[in-house]
Amino acid sequence: MSSNSLRRPRKSVAFGRTLSGFVRDASQTDGFGLSGLDPLTTLRVRTGNTLYRITILEPSAREVMVEGGSFFPEHTRARLDGSSFRGTGLKLGWVGIGLQMEFQFGNRRIRTSRVREVALESSSTLRPS
Repeated sequence: MSSNSLRRPRKSVAFGRTLSGFVRDASQTDGFGLSGLDPLTTLRVRTGNTLYRITILEPSAREVMVEGGSFFPEHTRARLDGSSFRGTGLKLGWVGIGLQMEFQFGNRRIRTSRVREVALESSSTLRPS
């Protein structure tokens, strides 16, 4: 092999884009797990673009009714898969401040803008878990 065929990469992958970086960053975000919520709990989640109203149907299956934004103009049954950093890595069943929620309904996958605020329907702010 010639010396030109074995080159070192010019830049390494940023730590936040590695699996260990995602795990570190996701564990440091404020948020909540669906498994810790009772069925019929209703949340208001404000993202950078939209206010979502999410009613938990089956926490362990991540089944919800969601309303908000252009994809959910009326209550729609969906699965809230979890949260990610710009589509990389997915923390299942989790909604985290600064992360993007990912929903699936039918054969469509929807990723929101970043979560800015999460509150119970009664307006009290959720405590991170």
